[in-house]
Amino acid sequence: MIKRKKIKKVLLPLMVFASTLTFVSCDTNKEKYEVSDMVSNANNYILENKDSITSEYRNTYHLSAPIGWINDPNGFSYFNSKYNLFYQYNPYSAVWGPMHWGHQTTKDFIKWDLEDVALAPDKDYEKTGCFSGTAIEVDGKLYLAYTAADEFQNQALAYSNDGITFKKLDELLIDGKTLPAGFSNADFRDPKIFKRDGKFYILCGNKSTDTKQIIMFKSDKVDGPYTYAGSIYSRTDVAGIFECPDLIEIDGKDVLIASPQGIKDDYFYNYQNSDSCVYLIGNLSTKTNKFFKDINVELEEFDKGFSFYAPQTVKTTDGRNIMIAWMRNWSEPNTTMELGWCGSMTLPRELTLKDNHLYQAPVREINNYLKNKVEIKSESLDNTTKELDNFSGVTSKISLELDIADLSSNGKAGIEIYKNTKFSTKIYYDKEKESVVIDRTNCGSLYDGKRYCKVTSDKLKLDIFLDVNSVEVFINGGYYTMTANIYAPTDAKGVSLFAKDTKANFSNLEKYDIVVR
Repeated sequence: MIKRKKIKKVLLPLMVFASTLTFVSCDTNKEKYEVSDMVSNANNYILENKDSITSEYRNTYHLSAPIGWINDPNGFSYFNSKYNLFYQYNPYSAVWGPMHWGHQTTKDFIKWDLEDVALAPDKDYEKTGCFSGTAIEVDGKLYLAYTAADEFQNQALAYSNDGITFKKLDELLIDGKTLPAGFSNADFRDPKIFKRDGKFYILCGNKSTDTKQIIMFKSDKVDGPYTYAGSIYSRTDVAGIFECPDLIEIDGKDVLIASPQGIKDDYFYNYQNSDSCVYLIGNLSTKTNKFFKDINVELEEFDKGFSFYAPQTVKTTDGRNIMIAWMRNWSEPNTTMELGWCGSMTLPRELTLKDNHLYQAPVREINNYLKNKVEIKSESLDNTTKELDNFSGVTSKISLELDIADLSSNGKAGIEIYKNTKFSTKIYYDKEKESVVIDRTNCGSLYDGKRYCKVTSDKLKLDIFLDVNSVEVFINGGYYTMTANIYAPTDAKGVSLFAKDTKANFSNLEKYDIVVR
């Protein structure tokens, strides 16, 4: 995904940090490809400098890069008996810069092993960077389709036998100059590659005049040649293109995923960020080359919080559909730049389809890391605040239920997290607005603002995951989620319940420490 503003590279001070990530060597006898000097230089730089950053504010159970800048997840795939996640990566500075593909692998989506950098912009056709894309396994090889950016945006392909070292095609996979008349080759990016009905397909974000669209190409072979097949979905009420398109099949339905820029809506609780993440349920026809949405469904947002972008999915060996996203947004300040790093991924989420709506649940493997259970059966408050001393901490899961029907018409009730004597972040229900609210206006960092998620049920259930600098809220079993970076002061570890202008009845409160070693 190409950021829309160029940022100067900055030099970072050397500070001490004991990294929990180590490079792992490939344990296969498959052929390795010789890597370029740029890939080698990046790997050497990481090894020599990863201990120079500071660990303050770094998450513990969310994937982060060992040093430098990280954004969009790329190439989420299963290969060589491991799940692979690549990502947009600038190892040399904690700002967006010359994009490489970083790489980590996992067997349980919680513990990640750091692998060698997979791609660096070492070809003449990609001097600006190797931008976002996806992966596919074909005949024992892992293929990475990505945007190669130079004067124009084009699509390129790299492949690997061992999943670690990659060889690129000498020529572009899809040259932006060959697009139909009126299509943009400056906004043509983020290929989603997949196979269906014996052919290979690629989806890309693009625009023509005022129309923003997802276009499709097809080929008989994974390495091309690809021909233009059509525009499968388009809208005119979007400021920027549909970035990072993805497609996954769930229960016989196709789910089209994308990240549009500047989409608008009349309701205050929709599209509150400048960059959004959406999905549409329907069917992709490879005969008409169109995506047909199901009757009575429209675009839905994935996340109602601040910090969620460019989601990507993978199908697991046991049939689950797992999604992960960049836990940040382009409009958020780079709070940790001077610490030598920036960015994390969300907790991976299991997607299920029910009544034409996608539910998101924290990946079940996180339950293996829940320790030290504390519980409170019920708690009633009347326009007051109560500290929960046994619930304090910043790497934990907190669950609670709240009787919405009992709240007064202008009442607010919920929980404060990342709290000290001066600062806190609030997650609460606003009865007047009929919405769950994340309020970080007093979190203690540069962040400000509120985000709203409309919920009209009589009872509210929240599952809240804290990890040092972030919060992810799963609402009513994951019907909606809200994600936010916080960066509160390091002594802000308190948790309390509150009720304002109302009586509030809480029940089934639980807290677990999340311990990942």
